[in-house]
Amino acid sequence: MDYSLFLKSGFMGFAIGSATQMITFFLAGLLLKIRQSSFKRVFMLAAIASFLIVDGFLYYKIVFQQIEQPQLFLSGCIGGWLGSIIFGMLQLKPLLIDSLKK
Repeated sequence: MDYSLFLKSGFMGFAIGSATQMITFFLAGLLLKIRQSSFKRVFMLAAIASFLIVDGFLYYKIVFQQIEQPQLFLSGCIGGWLGSIIFGMLQLKPLLIDSLKK
């Protein structure tokens, strides 16, 4: 079992998920002018968007680049994505709320 592949894919999933959440909140506050009271709705949108981005990334890496151990890469990346969702809801929440309009 290649632990470095597992760790790298976990960090990639976490980074993609967290970045997608931050960009979604920034665009929702700036372009759509959504208020802070709609945090849960925007967070659901950000979670779905981050899942779609991570899914596209996994499809690209597994199908087109033909990595050696796709199950290990998949489990690490999905674990990192789930970690970013929990991190966004618990630790990143004040920063995400500040991105929305008051």
